[in-house]
Amino acid sequence: MNRFFYRFETKCGRRVIALGYRAQNDQERDLLIKVSPELGNNLFCFRIGEHDIVWHDDQFGLTSYYTGNPILYPFPNRVENCRYTINGERQWQMKNGIPIFMHSLVYDENWGYREPVIEDDGVTLETYLDIDETHPVYEGFPICHTISIFYKVTANGLQISHKVTNRDQKELPFGISYHTFFTKLSGDEATLLKVPAKHMMELTDALLPTGVLLDTAQKEYDLQTPVSICKLDLDNCFTTMDPSDPVVVDYTTLGLRVFMTSTNDYTHVQVFTPKGRPFFCAEKQTSSSDAPNLDAKGFVKEAHLLRVSPGESHQGTVSFSYEFYKTDKEGI
Repeated sequence: MNRFFYRFETKCGRRVIALGYRAQNDQERDLLIKVSPELGNNLFCFRIGEHDIVWHDDQFGLTSYYTGNPILYPFPNRVENCRYTINGERQWQMKNGIPIFMHSLVYDENWGYREPVIEDDGVTLETYLDIDETHPVYEGFPICHTISIFYKVTANGLQISHKVTNRDQKELPFGISYHTFFTKLSGDEATLLKVPAKHMMELTDALLPTGVLLDTAQKEYDLQTPVSICKLDLDNCFTTMDPSDPVVVDYTTLGLRVFMTSTNDYTHVQVFTPKGRPFFCAEKQTSSSDAPNLDAKGFVKEAHLLRVSPGESHQGTVSFSYEFYKTDKEGI
């Protein structure tokens, strides 16, 4: 029996693709993800053993940015007044004639996809948008290109990779983020979060970055050591970290830690911890919020826009892995 598998399901009348791994020994757990390319390409299920790591509520459609794992592209989070400068030209971030302030242009799109591929080390689903003058996204991001997202389930966890291919004659600046909604499986107090960042970005009252970086050391927003979710009330972007040093979600009552690492292009993490909700967010990002406007103001490093030359591509990956450990409840 092959350890890796995929199958097709249906949700809201649209196709869902499930990818999974069958555990081979007591040190492993079964793994399962579910993605609906046709409904925003939202990964709305990530299960480790019997535990659902990603929060999804059916009251929010999958094309909402408030459930699952929405893809934020070409600019994560907020864009001031729905306008930005690109290649020297002022541009509205809009789609279907509607200005878009929050979470950009692709989270509600119908993505194409290819048949999943099973290999020795995992099972992979490729999804994509081909954006040209006829595509709705082009109105708010007028560059001909292809954005591909690859989901890969391995024995150790999950990898989400992007590939942006510039098919235009002008440079393509972008940022990308996965707005991962984590469940509070151990509740507010016993669910811990670690983000090994030396700085948090200063924000205006409109939650837009000023370009100033605030030192996190020994501050109330210092997440370099694990902190209970109940102690946090954040909607803030963190930066200055080693992408190989993991963001850690620790479900202490379950003895389960989930680790997020990435390629070096993911330089920021947005943390969203709304009070009284069954979820929180830790979002790996390649750029800050309002990145094109911050970049245009001279905060190039702080914004960290990625740039793809005509005919070139850019690729990067966010990886989710896990470990189980013995809890105090088990006599340790």
